Amino acid sequence: MRTSSKTLRKLFTICFILVTLLLGIHVWISNDATEAAKTQEPYQFLAKDLKYNKNSTLTLHGAFKNRINSDIILEIDNISSVIKDIIHDYEGRKASQRALLMTQREKFGASAPKNATLVSYSPLYRSSERNVTQPQQFSFLGKQRHNLENVNCRLLFEGDTKEVAKAKRLSKSFPKSDPGKTFAGQTRNCSAFVHSRGYMMDSLTEEENNFPLAYGIMVYKSPEQFEILLRAIYRPQNIYCVHVDKKTTSVVFKEFESIAHCFPNVFLASTRIAVHWGYVSVLTQELVCMKDLLKYKKWKYFINLTGQEFPLRTNYELVKILKIYNGANDLEGTVQRANKVRWLAAGPPPHQIHPVKGSVHITANRDFVDYVINNPVAKDFLNWSRKVAVPDETFFASLNHNPHLRIPGTYKGEPETDREEKPFLTRFKNWGTGVFNWPCYGRRVRQICIFGIGDLPLLARRPEFFANKFYLYYQTYALQCLEELHFNRTRDEYLQRLDFQTDYYENLEFIKHVV
Repeated sequence: MRTSSKTLRKLFTICFILVTLLLGIHVWISNDATEAAKTQEPYQFLAKDLKYNKNSTLTLHGAFKNRINSDIILEIDNISSVIKDIIHDYEGRKASQRALLMTQREKFGASAPKNATLVSYSPLYRSSERNVTQPQQFSFLGKQRHNLENVNCRLLFEGDTKEVAKAKRLSKSFPKSDPGKTFAGQTRNCSAFVHSRGYMMDSLTEEENNFPLAYGIMVYKSPEQFEILLRAIYRPQNIYCVHVDKKTTSVVFKEFESIAHCFPNVFLASTRIAVHWGYVSVLTQELVCMKDLLKYKKWKYFINLTGQEFPLRTNYELVKILKIYNGANDLEGTVQRANKVRWLAAGPPPHQIHPVKGSVHITANRDFVDYVINNPVAKDFLNWSRKVAVPDETFFASLNHNPHLRIPGTYKGEPETDREEKPFLTRFKNWGTGVFNWPCYGRRVRQICIFGIGDLPLLARRPEFFANKFYLYYQTYALQCLEELHFNRTRDEYLQRLDFQTDYYENLEFIKHVV
């Protein structure tokens, strides 16, 4: 009986406290409502998120200031016509931009009109109508470069079927390099080598001189093809790091070393890595060159290459485009198309980083490179990346598509490369699938197209920076005609006969949404 009385007293006390608490809350809310009615002032609402759905509902997610600690969701139906008009205008502009980009994409695509109707075989150029004083002449700029016997590159770029068949036939009997004519021998006299090979030893324009670029070039074979690439991209104001795979034989390594030593701004990487596909070594070689290049203080952007690529843009054009980018990075990214199994073994990534798949090939501003090499967050993420499969396809892409890290130039939108809003312009690759699906007139090796002679019309039209990939002695006129085109564009832009149109790059949506 005594126990029951104690229990009843406890229950009575608890009920009394609850009733008192509820009355207090009621009075507090009533006073707030009365006060708000008197002042006619709205509550101060701290919105954490604002989302608009096409059902005309505006959703605010947040908390009332100084009221309640927990979050509140408010849904306001029939939002004001002003907000509707703003959203309608935004969606209209997006649709217009998308239509413009699709039109431009069609001009660059495989279904484009025959190149014979285009200036320099591309919609990116116009013939200059300016009446200007001729700039300083360089000995090899005053003539067209016709170093290809029996093949007419102009007809190949126009897709002439007879000339394509002829060039394919001649490619089969094209003489390979003389084993006795090594670069080690040719570069004993660097001055003669540089002159005979036609290197551009002048920055050409003040704009180019004031916007130096840094290159990391990863090679393991074919010094001859590497030399063709270096000659095309070389300028004295740029800086070039060349990493030679540690597995490369000493004889071939000596060839790369001989070429590099003829130029004060071309150097071999400080550390050589034995590179194996699918392992972190593919990424490590890039990081070695990045670290080495940071010692040079003037360059603005970093571009990494392999020895089997070739530029689609001249140095002048790259500078124009990257100045428009204004610090934006250009990296591929996807979550939807990613093989997420690759990430499972590594566990959760550090620093709330969401993994993103993308190419190891990048165009990135100097601050991004500095972050990759020196920031503790990047170092933590690199250690995590060592545990994933094919880490080179995760590391750069993830850092560029996690804007909460606040890395300069990184992308704030959805990490999905497409052909309109977020194209990947650093590299033109033909994988034969998805957004990288194009006809291949060469041959496919492990899915990727090794470009052939029949690919020249498409390559000439493309807006990307570099094309991947070429084999020097497979349909060799593909690479050699592209080299001739690159030379002619460089010459004609310098002589102000050719105007490079930058409208496409100025209208890119992704460069407007960066950290």
